[in-house]
Amino acid sequence: MSGFTLTELRKVVELCFDGADAAALEEAALDTEFADLGYDSLVVYEIAIRVQEEYHVTIPDEALDELRTPGSFIAYIAARIPADR
Repeated sequence: MSGFTLTELRKVVELCFDGADAAALEEAALDTEFADLGYDSLVVYEIAIRVQEEYHVTIPDEALDELRTPGSFIAYIAARIPADR
């Protein structure tokens, strides 16, 4: 089972933005681009920073540019979480 799921992504968004802005993240939106969900690149960058800190993963800027949907973001992080997490 993955250590990073939609539930974890929602928690990170809620932490970053005091409980707001996570409503758009639902199963049906996994393949919808962040921009279409109302998340601009700065918001996605802030989420990535928090994920890197909380989950001890590295997300290079080049990779972040390619992670345009919640589904791709989740898959990328899940594949890189240390096994002991």
